[in-house]
Amino acid sequence: MLDKFLDKIPTDKIYEELLQPSFKNVGEALGTLFSMGNLILLPLKLHEQKARLKFDANLKRYAKKLEASAAEDICEVPPYVGLPILDKLTYLDQDELSEAFINLLTKASTKATLNLAHPSFISALHNLCADEARILFHYKHQESIPRLDLYIKKQSASAKGPVLPFNPAITMLEAEQPYTTAQEVHTKVAWNLTGIEVFVKLDFPENVDVYIENLEKLGIITQETEVLLKKDLATFEQLEQEIYKPNIRKSERWVEELNRKQPDIAYALYTKKSYYYFTEYGKMFMKACIKELHETKDKS
Repeated sequence: MLDKFLDKIPTDKIYEELLQPSFKNVGEALGTLFSMGNLILLPLKLHEQKARLKFDANLKRYAKKLEASAAEDICEVPPYVGLPILDKLTYLDQDELSEAFINLLTKASTKATLNLAHPSFISALHNLCADEARILFHYKHQESIPRLDLYIKKQSASAKGPVLPFNPAITMLEAEQPYTTAQEVHTKVAWNLTGIEVFVKLDFPENVDVYIENLEKLGIITQETEVLLKKDLATFEQLEQEIYKPNIRKSERWVEELNRKQPDIAYALYTKKSYYYFTEYGKMFMKACIKELHETKDKS
């Protein structure tokens, strides 16, 4: 019964492009996947015109990425990577998210990069939105993302000296101390000031904090507070003096008002510089899903 039903499906449409000379590498990489047993529902989806157009466009993008590879360098794509991505190609638009899926499919198609096709990257991509993919593409040649946090320090005018002696041999980040001063409270008033919503064209820039949190949750980035790099001083200055200057100035006025109203308490505003670093998992994810084939030789 099933065989008779499948006989009525014009499956030759699936293979049409694969017969073209420019699609030779694609045919080698996806040959075993383009069997009725593996892609039983794909012909049904391709009956719908929009799905067909998107699949064609995405397949051509994939073929373009493989053009420069020699035939002997092509390998068969593992089903755990190929099957879910081929399904995605029927409805993904030509944006950064679809580019990430196609990049992963490309890495799974060559012997030299097959090791980058980690199974978990499929689920990670499923949990990314288009804006988050844009963020990753923007930072694909960087090891970290500079960030600022704003704090207000509240200290009683009658507070005594430090509870623990200061050790000048220890180098700390700006505004950090290796002790807690009596009656001193530090309150974070702004955070995740990375400039991402300015540097990257996002559909929903107001969601940038959610995007950062999701990238952390996926294990792609993690926060680092112990080191500041000289090469990023200009970026930190841009964050402070340009992008977030209105935010900082607003907080400064707030602190000034607090000091006027409560003269027995000293309020002070300060910034704390830190980074979001790409984890080892994140670096491999970037190579597999964000960078092009020729960029995978980069150390970063």
